[in-house]
Parts: sequence; C-alpha cells; structure tokens
Amino acid sequence: MAYIRLIYIVFAVTLGCMGTQAFAKNNHNVVTLIEMGDLHGTLVPHAAIMKNLDGSEYEAPSAGGLARLKTVVNNIRADNPEAVLLSVGDLTHGSAEAMFTVGDAMMIPMNAFGIDVYTPGNWDFGYGAAVFRNRFTTFGPKPTIPGNIRTMSGYLGCDDVPVIKGLTDADSGYTCTENLATAPFQTPTSLGVIKANFPAVAVNLYNAAPLPTGLHGQRVLHPYKIIDRGDTKIAVIGLTASIVPQQADTFNITFRFTQGVEELPGIINDVKNDPDCGGDCLIVVQSELGLSQNIKIAQSFEDIDVMYSAHTHEVTIGALIVDKNGDIRTSPGEPLSAQEVSRLARGAAIVVETNRDMYVGRLDLKMGGNKVVDFDWEAIPVDGSVKEDEDMAKLVAAMEEDFVAGTDNAVSHHTFMPGGFANPEIKGLQLVDDLDTIVGNTDTLLLRHSVLEDTLNNFIADAIREVTSLVVEGSSVEGWEYGVDISMANGFRFGNAVLPGQAITLRDLYTWFPIAPAVNVADFSGQSIQNSLNTILGAVFDRNVFMQRGGWYLGLANMEQKIDLKNRPFSSSGSRVVETKIGGQPLDLGKRYVFASCYGHGNPLDDVCRTGGGANFKFFQLADADDYASAITLAEPVNSEGVIIGPNVKQVAPNNFLHPVHALRRYLDSIGGTITEAQFGAGQGRVVTVDSKNPGNLPQPESEQIGQPDNTPDVTFVQPPFGAGP
Repeated sequence: MAYIRLIYIVFAVTLGCMGTQAFAKNNHNVVTLIEMGDLHGTLVPHAAIMKNLDGSEYEAPSAGGLARLKTVVNNIRADNPEAVLLSVGDLTHGSAEAMFTVGDAMMIPMNAFGIDVYTPGNWDFGYGAAVFRNRFTTFGPKPTIPGNIRTMSGYLGCDDVPVIKGLTDADSGYTCTENLATAPFQTPTSLGVIKANFPAVAVNLYNAAPLPTGLHGQRVLHPYKIIDRGDTKIAVIGLTASIVPQQADTFNITFRFTQGVEELPGIINDVKNDPDCGGDCLIVVQSELGLSQNIKIAQSFEDIDVMYSAHTHEVTIGALIVDKNGDIRTSPGEPLSAQEVSRLARGAAIVVETNRDMYVGRLDLKMGGNKVVDFDWEAIPVDGSVKEDEDMAKLVAAMEEDFVAGTDNAVSHHTFMPGGFANPEIKGLQLVDDLDTIVGNTDTLLLRHSVLEDTLNNFIADAIREVTSLVVEGSSVEGWEYGVDISMANGFRFGNAVLPGQAITLRDLYTWFPIAPAVNVADFSGQSIQNSLNTILGAVFDRNVFMQRGGWYLGLANMEQKIDLKNRPFSSSGSRVVETKIGGQPLDLGKRYVFASCYGHGNPLDDVCRTGGGANFKFFQLADADDYASAITLAEPVNSEGVIIGPNVKQVAPNNFLHPVHALRRYLDSIGGTITEAQFGAGQGRVVTVDSKNPGNLPQPESEQIGQPDNTPDVTFVQPPFGAGP
C-alpha cells in the first residue's frame, strides 16, 4: 500500500505541474486560472488529511505552507505565463502569527505571490474596520489604527521585510506599504498595518453608520476587475461573506453587508457594457458565501462561466457543472462526457472549491469565442511531495523569527488586545512561549472533520468545562455551587490536523482557537439553551441555502442530544432537536444551567458561545497574564453598558482574561498530556441522528447519519450543500 501511495503522490504532483501542458500549449485560446483560498493565516507546513482522486483519504504528516504553495503556483506559471492567480476568503486569520500581528505576518509573504484579484472572507474583518480599510481599500475613509491595535501592528513593518532577490527586491516589483491614512486620521509612523499590494473586489460590502451619511450606501471595494489575457478578457466579480453581522459586533462597525444576489444582474450588465470588456468577457465570480449558496447562484445566472467558491472548506476533486437543471460532478483526470460538454454549451457554470493551503486549484478553460467549450480541473494536493520554494521559505522564516526559539533569537513577548484595550500597559492575551512547544500528544486524529460530533470539539468543550468548573463551584453566586453544568465548542471549520501518534504543539492550539475570545460564564434557562441549539442546527442544515450560516455544529460537554435531520422541522414538530440530556438527565426547560464557553469582545453581555439570554455574566481571569497555569478567579465585566458607541468600543473583558488556549493547556496538563479516542472519541454518541417517526427514537444507520445521503453532488463533501430535512 505504501508503494501504491507513493506512485499516486508522484503522479498527482506531476499532473498538477504538467498534466495540462499539451492542452494549454496546443490551443492558443486557453485561459488558466490558479485558485487558492481560505488560507487562514497559515505560514508553515502542518499535518493534514488529504483526498485521493476517488475521494478516499490519506494522512499527510506534512502538507501546505506558503513555500509549497509558491512552488505549485510557480510551476503553473512556468507552464502558462499568462495564468491568472485568484484568491478568496479568510487570508489574515487562523494562526497565532496572524492574530498577534493583526494579519501582518501573513500579508508580507502574500504580497510576494502576485495575486491578480482577491475577495475578502468573514475573518478578514476580525480585527475591526480600521485594519480592514487600511489593508484592502483603495478609496474611501482610512481611519486611524486604534491604540490597542497599534500594539500588534507595530510588531512587523516594511523594514522587517528581508530583501530576497527575485522575490522582494526592487526588480521583482514587490511593494510594501504600512499605512494610507491621511490627517486627521493619521496613524503614527510604523504602526500601520501592511497593505495588500493586490486588488480586492466585493459587490456586496457597503459603508454604513457611524460614517457620515454622505458615504452611506457607497461600496467599500470595487465590485469587479477586468483582466486582459490576450484573446480573452476576464471579468472577476467578488462576493464577500454575508455572515459578518452574525459574528462579533466589533467586526462590522461602519459596514453593511448584503447577500449579493440582488446586485449580480446589474453588475453583470455593467461588466458587459464596460469598455475594457467590450461585451465579450469570461465572467468569473469568486465568492465567500459558501458552496451551497454558490451552487445556487451558479444555477440562477446563465452569464456566470466560473464560480470559484470558498468559505466551506470543501474540495472539489471533480469540478461541478451546474445549471438550472441541476449539477454534475465531473470525473477528475477524465475527458468531459458528451452530456457535460452539451451542458457547458447551453450556458452551465463550472463550480470549484479548494481547501485552505492543502490544495491549489488549476482550471484550464478552452475558449470558443467568449464561450467555454471544454475545461480541465485539478485540485493539486500540496503535500510533502511538493518541494518548498527556497526564497519563499526564507521570507516565511523571517516572519516566524519572533514566534519560535532559534540559535540567534528568542521568542518575543507578544500581546493581543481586542476591542476596547487602549492602554499599551494593559496586558491582554500574552504569548511568551515558542509556538513549537510540545504541550501534549494524541492516540487519535484531531481535526474538525465532521459536520456533527468530532473528537477535537469534544476535547475542547470538555477542557473549558473542567478548567472553569472548580472556579465557579468556589464562587458565592447562588445556584452555582455545583460548578459548570455545560460547555460548548464553536463549530469552526479551520484548524490544523494532528495525526495519531503526533505531538500537539502550542501552534496547533492556536489554529484551533486563532481568535481572542475571553472565557466567560453565565446561567441560562433550559429553554434558552434548547432554542439556541436548534437555531444553530438550522444555520447548518437549513433547506434555504441563503439561511445557512456556514460552519458546523457545536462540540458539547456534559450533554447528549438526539436530533432528526430527515423528518424535521415541520410546524408539527418545530425543533430538529428530539431530546437533550445534561448530566445524563433530560433537559428541564425551566431550570437554570451554568454555561461556560467563549465570548466575542463587544457582544451583548448575556452571550456565551452564540447563546443569548444569560444572567450573572462573569469572566475568568489569570493572576499572571504571562503564566497560563496561574490561579484563576471570576471577574465582573470592565464595562457592561454602552460597550459600542459609534466607532468606539469599550473594554469588557478583564486585563488578564483567560483564553481558550490557556484552558486547553491546563486541561492537557491535568490529564497527563494525552488525548485519547477512548475518552473523547466521537463514537461516544454525544450527538446522534434518529428517525423520530419510529418508536424509541432509534439511531439512523451510519450511512444516513446526516439525514440526507443523496442530497449532495459529491458524497465526499463534509456537509450536504442543500441542507437537510423536509
């Protein structure tokens, strides 16, 4: 088997670099699109679960990393120098290096890729409007970088970019700009964020209050960009994430988001009438709305030729051909069938998605006039068989210097101060240890790899509950004498894999929680908890794809659930939740339960992990911000009213707030450092799908565990893109 695996890896890499060479060079009218998305701040290689051409999976001990990505991009450009490099979704978030530098550590190397068009993802808004506008916009207001953000943006500047011949020197065309703000909004020198040197487009992002009314309704970014590639002009339209208003309130100050669907007909018409297009453009939509919504959009607009999808972290090993009659998954490496060619000729769109830095997409489009008549798609695996580009590896190493201990350097002291922290002397979240510090090990796969229950989320939820419970039990709050009843882990899709037998590093923990929420606690009625869980299930499985939020279900601690995704919801049944137990007992809708998890800075002070309506809201804080193992106490919010007034955000969490990574390290220490399948495995049945029409609510067969096994164009997708239920 190992020999067969080696043959496949060599074949896949060869195919990715050379497989379409004859196709591209023997026809002068071929457009090559290079696609990489949802990179999530990932600079260095990591373990991964990868897919074979038939959709089966294999373990890659080392995959991804920007130096490997650069090799694949370089090889495609060597094959077709006119290839267009597209990127969409969540670039500046997802790692400790990104979080503690508000994305600058990622922007410096990404500016050396030569991206032709970018569309931001929801997490690119995570550092606030000032960072986003100074980084990605070319017009409109450029507010000063707030004082707390300057602490982080000051870690890296253009002076820290090493001069590497052919990559970052003057002859390479590399540019670095730290700040575009002008008086009276000027950010002090060297404290601005690194600006993207590539264009960003989005049709569905607008200015809003508290900006002056004259700016309201104006777009923040250009809606599209036209690229001239010889015989073909390519119009790239951007759709950014529409879910930002559902995330932390600090993300969307001064922004208004739409779904983008209403704007598309007018924008497509504008593209056709644009003199640079001449009425004869290849129309590409790159979208962070997620695969389910992007398939629906591609079905609805015949003028769209290519839909490059991001946000859902799926990978289309075979491209989808989509039109109003449905969708077809093409066979990777095989010529198109007569039916597939016929549907292309009738205006079907090609829909593709890549997954983080583990794949680079190559789409070769054979053009007949302004129509796509044939294509070849490859999701090129970026695993250990891909050699790192030496120059990009040097640039990445320069970004890593302050985060890892080396011969000539020690780990720098990094601070993250979210919204409201204005005094540089205030601690906030501290990073004082080497990211490669080993903090534990595992005998099982750790990866958010399931839309429902998975081992990693079980561990995270258990860790937060166990670390906080004794603190709560020792408090004087009435009704809290038995500690924390439940905890939950957000249904994030991002995070590095750790393979069975591998060590867990501090770097891994930060990829699982690369945001800076404070761990908090409140008590809730059983009714509030049940309603929240059902709402979250709806956001994952809603049959109306435009009501899906993206993300997967939550990890649950001290809870078990039976849910019905096949027969519910109806008005007669209402909830997808059939039964919830807490501590082995049926949930009591009128009882108060103590719930500890994470709080997004700036959110209402009755929120714990997407559940609202809590009382006795409190934070956990460390005695020593530099020591994750120091004593924990409960703390009141620093401010509880008027937290967000206009563009200003008050501090809410205490100075030394407990972060989820602190909790994970403490819990690993307490259990001897090993995560086991026996203790945390998904087979425990914390979330089970059942057929509620049958007596006893018995579990569904494994083949139907997400309720709609036939409801997908590709059975290898993690999440059924068209929802589940009646």
